[in-house]
Amino acid sequence: MTDERPKPKYGELAPEGWVWQPPQRAAPDADEPASPAPAPAAPPARGAQAPGAEATPHTGLGFSTGDVVATVILLAIGLYSTLNSIVGGLLNLPALIQPVIDAQGLGVTYTATSAANVIGTIGAVALALIYALAVWASVVAIRKHKRAVYIPLACAVLSFIALVFVLVLAIFADGALVNAMLASSGA
Repeated sequence: MTDERPKPKYGELAPEGWVWQPPQRAAPDADEPASPAPAPAAPPARGAQAPGAEATPHTGLGFSTGDVVATVILLAIGLYSTLNSIVGGLLNLPALIQPVIDAQGLGVTYTATSAANVIGTIGAVALALIYALAVWASVVAIRKHKRAVYIPLACAVLSFIALVFVLVLAIFADGALVNAMLASSGA
């Protein structure tokens, strides 16, 4: 977020009663220019405010604490769903697919278990990396005082796309299942 208050003019942020004194110089030499060098500006006083500017609550972060809270909540939900997807499904993908086949009444047994295990492991690593990216990017954004709440949301969409892609790959790894699906659809 940017500070929308007007920029202070020279000396507006100085403490009450403070007066600028030019630095004391020795008598100029004959070959030195007669005009003195400009003195450095005094640093503004901390916590001082321009006259007429209204006070704004400061969170210490420079942006909304609601954004930080929402980001942390979304990251916690993301951790739960990532762990649930990895442990509850991807690491045992053939056991997840067979009940779906049985519920559809296709009458086949899922046989591509080794391919599904490899695909599930790759998918689990991908989901873990996407979650790690969400945490890292959120922390960087919060430290830079930027809005971070959209990062876990974008990573959730990316995780969902990766999960669907992994499931489709696992289903199409079994030719008998694909043929049974095509036959049941009448194609």
